[in-house]
Order: sequence, then structure tokens, then C-alpha cells
Amino acid sequence: MTARHLTPVAVLILILVLVPASIRIVRWSRQSSPGEDADLEYEQFMQTAHENRRAEALELGNSLFKALLEEKPENPALVLLARRLSVAEEIGALVASGVRPSQRKLLEGIPGVADLGLPSPASADRAAPASLLPPARKVYWTRLGAFTDRLISEGLSTQQTAFCERYYDFQMQDLIMEIGRRVVMADPNSSENICHALVLPLLHLYGRDDDWEQVEPLLALFSPEMLNVLSTFALLQIGRCQAATAVAKYRAKAMNKEFSPAQWASDAADACVADHRPDLAEQLLRMITATIADRDSVAQLQLRAAESYAQCGDYDVAAQICERLLVDLPDTSLYGRIKAMRLGYLAREDKVGQVIVETGSALQDPRCESHLAQVLYLRWWALRKTDRLEEAVQTAQRVLEQYPNNPCAAPVLLERAIDALAHQEYGRCRGLLVRLAGDFPNSESAKRARDILARLEGSANE
Repeated sequence: MTARHLTPVAVLILILVLVPASIRIVRWSRQSSPGEDADLEYEQFMQTAHENRRAEALELGNSLFKALLEEKPENPALVLLARRLSVAEEIGALVASGVRPSQRKLLEGIPGVADLGLPSPASADRAAPASLLPPARKVYWTRLGAFTDRLISEGLSTQQTAFCERYYDFQMQDLIMEIGRRVVMADPNSSENICHALVLPLLHLYGRDDDWEQVEPLLALFSPEMLNVLSTFALLQIGRCQAATAVAKYRAKAMNKEFSPAQWASDAADACVADHRPDLAEQLLRMITATIADRDSVAQLQLRAAESYAQCGDYDVAAQICERLLVDLPDTSLYGRIKAMRLGYLAREDKVGQVIVETGSALQDPRCESHLAQVLYLRWWALRKTDRLEEAVQTAQRVLEQYPNNPCAAPVLLERAIDALAHQEYGRCRGLLVRLAGDFPNSESAKRARDILARLEGSANE
């Protein structure tokens, strides 16, 4: 019987039976595409990573990353990530082969060991072998190039990009912890060794200094003393202010102490100066001031930056920093101090003309009132240097009359005493010197005054 001989009802029944069957046949025979399988695997990786199933995530991630590299062998982002991972593994192998544990005295602490007649341990007779590792600083700088290029995710889907970022972080974190544990097992108190544990985190987080929390498991391996070593290494040898701050902040947290960024930066600036790195001190202090709203606190830290340059003998840069502060913070309560410090730095550079001009305006500025003694003294110094002696005498008189107890009066008294001596006014000279030695006994001027008095007494007794 053909369909033409079926009744309409029978035809309808036949259609209802055959069509779903054909649909099922099509559905069952359909094969998923490779792209769809990969999408599912990316999702699976992200899920396992989110659940912190690290071993499972890394095993799947290794397979996916290898397949992605084979599919897109010339993709710049993939090539760069592969290069970074290779460098990280190279650093791990370098540490594994080069780090050396400290040599302990094998029989130390055993009662009566001296009576046993045993030979001393070999380590007691010779120094522990030196580390085979190159300095951590060198390891960092010679491998930094792989981490400075910017990652551009062209040619990758959004899902592939997200996978690469998460996979890369996971791999780096595992390598970082592997190196850290190896260093700690060798000797947790070796400042020479532990700096190598920070090299890879510094490279990995180059340009990502807001992500230092992901390295806290590594930092937890070290004592507060060694964390201080790591912070100093990041600051002075690598020049990474934010990284050094992050380590110092973690150290304070580990010790249950409050962390004051401003106080830490000020103390760290001292270390920078001792290392003759005022530029680093300025960079560090500027980083901290960017997070502070109080204008006086900002001025205080920036003044510390100026002092850093001055302590290293660069008075010109110190004066420039003060000049910027005067422009940027005209309403700070420290204005007078900033102005006086700038004038002092200009004097150190022997910029006499500028000192005369700027002291003239400062004397008329009410914001400088609290530091007028220093302003007058520097003006007096500059006027004498330019042989404007009449004005210098008037300015000296103002210093002695208005600020007789200020340390700035000491060199003025000494200068007047020497002038009196030059004019053979011995009584007046002696009176000024006695006053100077009595009022400012610890000053350099008082020391010179006592020497002159001793010579005068010796002359009088001859």
C-alpha cells in the first residue's frame, strides 16, 4: 500500500511517528567539533582553578597550553608566555643546583664529646663551601628582559586569553613556592640564599605591583628578620619601591604590628642615603605621598626627599625639590621651614645672588615668620660675601636683637668678635667670645671662640 492509498488520518499518524525518529537519528549521529571540546576544557580548567584544585588544574592547563601553542605557534602572547615560563624553570634549576645548606657541627650538644677521642667534624676545620649561585641581583637583571615586554592578546579569543592569564599565574606560583621551599630547607637564615627566593616573584610581578598578595604564601616561609632582608634587597638592589613596601607591610602583619607607610618610607630613605641613592629615596617617598591626603604630611615626606639629596651632597636638586614644594603647597604650615631649607641649599651651592633676592622676599612673607632667624642669618652671610658690609652690619644687628638665643646668632657673634680682634679691640672681642661660649657651648662657633680665648690668654701672660 502506498501513501496515496492511505486515509488522511493514517498519513498524519505516519508523519507523527517518523519525524521525531528522524530527528533523533540526526541528533545521535552529530559529532561535537574540536572547538567545542576545547571550550568545555577551558571552562573545566577555570572551574578547577577557582576551586583551587591546583594539581588537577595544572595537569589540564599544561595540556591545553601545549595544544594552543601547536595551534598558534607564532602568536606573540603565547610565545612570550612560553619564554617566561622557560626562564622561571631555568631559575628554579639554577637555585636547585647552586644553593648550599649551612654546615652544622655534627656532634654539637652531646655531653662528654670531648672525652671520646673522636676527630673533629670536617666542617669545623674548613669553611662551609661557598654558594655556587650567582648573586641574586645578577640573576634578576640578566633575565628581566623576558618580563618587560607587554603581553598583547591579539589572535586569541576572550576565553583563551582568560585561560592563559590564569594558567600562567598558577604555574608561576607553583615555581615560586618550589624555589622558596628549597631555599628554606637549605638554610632559612642565610641572607645570601633567601634573596634568590624573591627573584622570580619580582620578575613575575613586574608592572603588577598591586598583585603582591598572591606571593604571601612564599613570604610566610621566612622569619621577620629575613623578611627585612628581602625588603631591603627589593629596594636597594632592584629598585622596586612598591615590592619593598609590600614585603615590609606583610612583615608587620606577621608580627601583629601596625604598619605606617610614612614612617617606614622615612626609615627606608635613610637606608637609601646610606647606599648613596637619593633618587631612590625620592621615588619611594613620592610613592607614599601619593596615598596621603594631609598636605603637611606630604610636605614633611617631600622635605625628607630633599634632605636625602643634601646628605649625598647634591644641594642643587635639594633646592629644586623645595622650590616645587613652595609652588605646590603654598598653604602648608611648613612653608617657612621649606623656604629656609631652600635658602640653605642655595647657600651651599654658593648661589649668593639668589640668596639675597629670595631672603628679601621671605622677610616680607608672613608664612616665613617662624623661620626669620634663619632667613636673616643667610641674608647676612650673602651680604658679607658680596661686600655689602653696611647692610650686613644692619642685618647682623637684627639677628642679635630679635633672636639672641637662636643658634643662628652664634656665627654672627663669632664674626663680630673676629672683626673686633682685627681692629685690636681686645676687650670687646673677649666679651663677645665669652658670651658666645656661654650661650652656645656646643656650637662649632663656640669651639672656635674657646680657641681664640685661649690664645688671647696666652698672649696676655707672656
